[in-house]
Parts: sequence; structure tokens; C-alpha cells
Amino acid sequence: MWQSALKTWNDPATNYLFFPEKVSQKKFDQVQKDLLKHKLALQQNKHPTIWSTISNTFHKLFGGDPRSLLEKGEYDAGKILALIQVEHKADFPYLRGPKMANYWLYILRQYTNVKLTNTQAISIIPDTHVIQSSIKLGLVPQKATPETVALAWKELLQGSTISPIDMHPVLWNWSRNNFLPEV
Repeated sequence: MWQSALKTWNDPATNYLFFPEKVSQKKFDQVQKDLLKHKLALQQNKHPTIWSTISNTFHKLFGGDPRSLLEKGEYDAGKILALIQVEHKADFPYLRGPKMANYWLYILRQYTNVKLTNTQAISIIPDTHVIQSSIKLGLVPQKATPETVALAWKELLQGSTISPIDMHPVLWNWSRNNFLPEV
């Protein structure tokens, strides 16, 4: 996906897709075609609909600048999650989900200069690998749900300097390596 995003960015005909105000000025079929061009969208209708809706939300509610959402949430991860998942839930399809909302904040924290507070509010992303690792560690029972896993990590790390999301890459890689120790 990163390569598709880079190709889309570097293409003068499609880089408007990264500017919500420009997306909101285009017809849906043009946005759809351009998202598919470099495979930034893989599903012909679902992904362009999500992209357009979120772009329009940023344009209408946040002046086209995602940083305005962060400012409104006072750079507090918990408040930002509440804005996306509660206050403006209908305006953030897919991004409002428990996996993507938390992962988005993790990406912002790890790969940009955004300084978030209250990062303990960023949940671990309980995908298959994190669930399997949590079971292997004996943290949750064999039939654990994603919600159970997220809660277990939140409780385990409460009061520490480690945010639950910080455990995600470690557990994901451990599971992907068949639980072998790194060498």
C-alpha cells in the first residue's frame, strides 16, 4: 500500500487525492478512477466511497487539514478517538473502527512529528497475530475475543510507561515468526 500511495502522490494527475478540499471538488467517478489507477484503492466502490467521505469530512469540519482534528482533540489520543468514534462517528467510515482508529494514531505518532499525549488510550490492535501471541503468553484464554485481548493489554500495562499499541509490532512479528526468538 505504501508503494501505491507514493505512486499516487508522485503522479501529478492523482496527487490531489491527498488534499481533502481538492477531493471534495471532484466528481466521485473521477476520484474512483484515480484511486484505482495506482491501486491505492483495491475495491472499486467501497474504498473510493470511504476516501471521499473522509476527505469531505476533513474539508467541511476541519478546513481540509487533518491537523485541525488533532488540535480539536488537544493532541490527546483519548479525545481524538472520541471525536472519530463518537462525536463524528458517521463522518469517519472505516477510520472510526477500533483497529483503524488506533492504528492511525499509532502511525501519526511513529512516523510524523505529531506529539500526542495520553497515548495509553491507543489500544493494541487485536488482529490475528496479537490474539495468538496473547494466548501463547497466557494473558487471555484460547477463545479470546479481540475486545478481551485489547482490555487485557490495557489492564496489564496500566501505570507503566508502555502504551498498549507499543506492544503490537513486537507481538505481530513474534507470531509471524512462529513464536521463535529473534536471532
